Amino acid sequence: MFHLKIPTVWWVLAVLLSGNTLYAQTLTLQQALDAAVQHHPAVKSATLQVRQQQQLLPAAAALADPLLTAESPTGNFYTLGVTQAFSMPAVYRRQKALQQAQISRSESAVAVTGQDIKLQTALVYNEWQYQWMLVRQLEVQDSLLQNLAEAAGRMFREGQTDAVAAQYARLQAATLHSRLRQARQGTIAAYAQLSALTGISADRQPEPPDPLSLRKIPVITADSLLMQANPAMQTLQQEILVAERALEVAKSRGLPELALGYINQGERNSPVGNRFNVGVTIPLWRKQYNAGAAAARTGVEIARETLAAQSLELNAAYRQALGEAEKARLALEEYEQNVLPAARAVSDASRRLFEGGLTDWVSYLRNRNDALEVELGYWELIRDVQLAELDLKFLTGKL
Repeated sequence: MFHLKIPTVWWVLAVLLSGNTLYAQTLTLQQALDAAVQHHPAVKSATLQVRQQQQLLPAAAALADPLLTAESPTGNFYTLGVTQAFSMPAVYRRQKALQQAQISRSESAVAVTGQDIKLQTALVYNEWQYQWMLVRQLEVQDSLLQNLAEAAGRMFREGQTDAVAAQYARLQAATLHSRLRQARQGTIAAYAQLSALTGISADRQPEPPDPLSLRKIPVITADSLLMQANPAMQTLQQEILVAERALEVAKSRGLPELALGYINQGERNSPVGNRFNVGVTIPLWRKQYNAGAAAARTGVEIARETLAAQSLELNAAYRQALGEAEKARLALEEYEQNVLPAARAVSDASRRLFEGGLTDWVSYLRNRNDALEVELGYWELIRDVQLAELDLKFLTGKL
């Protein structure tokens, strides 16, 4: 009776994972997120827009250009004069408040841009991590199946097994090797995309996922807390403030303006005190001022309704994401408690029977393939839980 000693997969995989860390530095998710935010041009563009709005702040209270005139009041000589117009002090205060609100809105936009980039980077990192774990899992299986295929070929040549068993062993080895090549290519492609987002080109490996950390799903129940934490909602709140400040500025358009000037309308020897003049504008065209204020008031209502609509969508998306996260977490828990132990028990029992010559090649390889699919399904569940957690963190502004 032919006996073949086959090492178990689990300790081989552990040795392979620990040994691989000696040759490549680990890149954590947080490191990738920080690098992406610093590297991405969109964040730099949003930051420059903040600077641009800050640079416009002194212009919010800018005076109109003075009017320089040359007149001949008597026809005998020319006199030079200058006139300066002034708005009411409240107008300058409101214009400055509007510009400060625009600065705050641009600052909120930086946070929104950063969150979007972090989500994109986290999704790529998660795919890279998943493909990397598949490669490690399949590399162990590939090595074992290649040895099994060679052993089956020798046994067939020695007349200890039939052609079907030998061909089936080669088929299983070839199929798994093809999946391994695909997983390796997936790892390379995901890391290339991650490198483009983060600017990190050195050889790195992802941090292995920790299933224990995925068992607790963060929950935020109060809608107000959800609105305060989400950067997009904060930006919409700033939009309301900008619209309110714009309304105040529009109302101030109907206020009178003052004009101070200096010009000599008399003879050359006219007293200096008589050369000054003062004027005031009379806002007669109330219709155009009222129209501007009405439009600005509608802008405030639009901003508020936009916030309400976004809040509704955000709360619906959060509840959906929370349900998906809980579903994935329960599936992962069921896998860890029941499915994985059963699959590993079947694999170990099948291995012992095969090593003892009590079962054939086909049965052993089928049992092993079923156990492998369970293991690969486990990593898919881990990926699903991680994706659900990323979605929750993104919606709550915690990414």
